Amino acid sequence: MGELLEIWLKRSHGEPMISLSETEMIAGEGIKGSAKEPHTNRQVTVLSKESWEAATESISKFVEPKERRANFIVSGVNLEKTIGKILQIGELKIEVTGETVPCRLMNEVSEGLRDALKPEWRGGITGAVINNCSVKKGDSVEWL
Repeated sequence: MGELLEIWLKRSHGEPMISLSETEMIAGEGIKGSAKEPHTNRQVTVLSKESWEAATESISKFVEPKERRANFIVSGVNLEKTIGKILQIGELKIEVTGETVPCRLMNEVSEGLRDALKPEWRGGITGAVINNCSVKKGDSVEWL
């Protein structure tokens, strides 16, 4: 079983991520107060701490995980090749809709980071929020 380590809110596109200790989730939308994504199947993004560390170690640089701009960072769960599966974080259920493909902005954060995130879904996953609930740092994370 894994753990929710961080929660980040993006109020608007291009703005800095805001760290939260807990938040409300809205089914079919994502984090309450978050900027709306143009894709309805990308309501939240989840990043694995272990995958992030593997990516940054491969470029020999320390980069803060919030620079990935994911909503959640988790530990202890493998996110690779999980489309269609249900990830549970506390009471929250997320249906995995795809891989978060690293964009060109990752190289602006650190040269080589985009390519380092490509193998093994290191860039994380996208998902659709199934239920209304609240989540908080420290919640358990597991596959259903």
